[in-house]
Amino acid sequence: MNILKSPNKMKFVSLVLSLIGLWLMLNSPELGSRSASSWVRSMGGSVDSQEYLQMLKEYISTYKTLGGIFLFVGLFSFLNNHHQ
Repeated sequence: MNILKSPNKMKFVSLVLSLIGLWLMLNSPELGSRSASSWVRSMGGSVDSQEYLQMLKEYISTYKTLGGIFLFVGLFSFLNNHHQ
């Protein structure tokens, strides 16, 4: 019983993956801010403001990219599976 062989289950997994990707993209500023704050704490609680802003931008970009990948793969899989 393989989940990838059932078209309905595969559609469901694809949609869940897409929703996770969309959620990551929409919440990337909040997630990036939390990650940057955690990074500041790991650095002893004090960093240069320019360094903080750079890390914040990078964390937000990372979450957006990861969300975009999840969204693309999920939608591609859903649409590809839909036509089979």
